[in-house]
Amino acid sequence: MQLFLSTAFGFPAVLLTPALLVAVVYWIVVAVGLADTGMLDSADADGDPVGASAVLERVGLGRAPVTVEITALVLSAWFVSMMGGIVTSLLTTPGSPLAWALGAVVLVIAVIAAWAFTSGAVLAVQRFLPRRKGSSKHELVGRTCVIRIGAAHEGFGHAEITTAGGASITIPVRTIGGEVLPSGSTALIFDHSGELDAFLVTRFDPALDPGQG
Repeated sequence: MQLFLSTAFGFPAVLLTPALLVAVVYWIVVAVGLADTGMLDSADADGDPVGASAVLERVGLGRAPVTVEITALVLSAWFVSMMGGIVTSLLTTPGSPLAWALGAVVLVIAVIAAWAFTSGAVLAVQRFLPRRKGSSKHELVGRTCVIRIGAAHEGFGHAEITTAGGASITIPVRTIGGEVLPSGSTALIFDHSGELDAFLVTRFDPALDPGQG
């Protein structure tokens, strides 16, 4: 037990142990229904990944929910760093220059191994994972969104909408006829203006929702 703890909180595993603890807490929160696996997936109005999704795609990942891939990366990197740390502690004196040098080598190996494992695992189970679908501008017309970042009016507005692929995105919106929609209100997207490069929205009346009643 002492060897495990000293390795987990020693270099290089100590750089990954906090991230692993955060991942464990996150999945506990998901298990009790207070969060979902797609909370970090994001895309622009054309369905192109942004944020963490874009970063993972640049390194050859991004084919699964971001939270799943990050967890796999952290867990596998932590495991490799733990194994390497144990071997290093048996071969060197803790805190010595050689121990630090070997620890740095272990860290590099852990990162490479984590990427290889995660990439291979995602490819292996991709058929069982929900496919991430983008939403074109045309596909968003007719859907509802929630006004964010202040009120929406003819000259300014942003709204949040969930795409067909399950990603939550922020889109530029505008109203017409002097209508003002306060932050937090639900709006209906009825058109897209190429000139403004924004979606045109109006107040959403729940009575018009065919799913009601």
